[in-house]
Amino acid sequence: MSDAAQSAGTGGAPSAGGGASRPPSFLKLAGPGLVVAAAGIGSGDVVAASVAGARYGLLLLWALVLGAFFKFVLTEGIARWQLATGLTALEGWAAYLPAWVRVYFAVYVLFWTVAVTAALTNATGLGMANLTGGALPQSWGAVLHSLVGGAFVLLGGYARFETLVKALVAIMGFAILACAALTFNDPVGVLSGTFVPRVPEGGGLYVLSVIGGIGGSITMLSYNYWMREERIEGEQQLGYVRGDVAIAYVFTALFGMSILLIANQAFFVPGVALTDAQAVPLMAETLGSILGPFGRWAYSVGFWAAVFASLLGVWQSVPYLYADFYGIVKKLSPAEREEVVKVTSKPYRLALLWVSLVPIPFAFTGRPIAVIVTYTIVGSLFVPFLAATLLYLNNRVPWTSGVPRNHWATNALLVVILALFLVVGAQEVVNAIR
Repeated sequence: MSDAAQSAGTGGAPSAGGGASRPPSFLKLAGPGLVVAAAGIGSGDVVAASVAGARYGLLLLWALVLGAFFKFVLTEGIARWQLATGLTALEGWAAYLPAWVRVYFAVYVLFWTVAVTAALTNATGLGMANLTGGALPQSWGAVLHSLVGGAFVLLGGYARFETLVKALVAIMGFAILACAALTFNDPVGVLSGTFVPRVPEGGGLYVLSVIGGIGGSITMLSYNYWMREERIEGEQQLGYVRGDVAIAYVFTALFGMSILLIANQAFFVPGVALTDAQAVPLMAETLGSILGPFGRWAYSVGFWAAVFASLLGVWQSVPYLYADFYGIVKKLSPAEREEVVKVTSKPYRLALLWVSLVPIPFAFTGRPIAVIVTYTIVGSLFVPFLAATLLYLNNRVPWTSGVPRNHWATNALLVVILALFLVVGAQEVVNAIR
């Protein structure tokens, strides 16, 4: 085993003693998993589900459910690795995989940070422009949200961050689910679209994009660090973690399905064509005509809450990755790495400053949806990499814990995810070049 592996093997989360054996209360079951879901549900999910509903009606509900399930499999694998070894996924890559993996991830995360922060700030600015009727321009709304989000993460600490994100989840859930319920009128179509997988003629690659777009990408790694914040450690926490992640992705699926249901009623039934660029403003306008002022306001507030929760999740979690990577590159001891990967450390705060400032120039491109679509493309390239590494880490690396390794069914699912997302990523890149 390499020196990095030996160092990493003794690191990870601190042994919490009684804290590790004490199960979190049921009231906290919707814990860090729900925060991961909030970070993963962003503008790309809303746009993709809206256009899917407008083009194909209820036909692709099953694709949203399948996509959320795939993200559950990946996040559960990340969590199970940490419960078994005490290491984050990033520490596992550094300890047990070739050095080029670290180089690839370092380059990738830099590009991903630029793309995702630009997309989220543009989306929050778009949401605020919708809410204010254009009184606050999209560009300055984007700048405002980026700086406010950064300041809140810097000053608020994890507990306040978690509380605010869960409040935003409640707002977006109520608003979007209410709009879906008020426009709902086809239970047979919903059941058929959910449980009878069908691919529209000529829409195979689009279906794959819908499956791949829901539930986030690199934000799934955030679960490692939020587990540490909640002191979730040891094999006895496996049941809790699985329940927590399941709740998160059930919510993700319901949210995406609700957006698709609304788009079906607003656009597909009356035969109105919808493009990516029209997805958010035209949806709010159409719901206003269907449900009155409540429909317009509920959708606008729900969209804003969704993208702002995602922004906060990324602003708070991505600096962990930079700080963790810094500790690995500097070959710090496990105790030193534990200190570096804290919200009060200098590497974390420098990364937070980078995350907060880098998207500001992109707020003035005048093309918010193009930025959002670029983020979707970049994000889709991470998932096959994660699936491949989980196939190795959760099968081949020695574990002394009683946490189970991958079941054969899990391995089969990871292979499917790997193949599917390779196709999705390749197609998204081709589309972007065209």
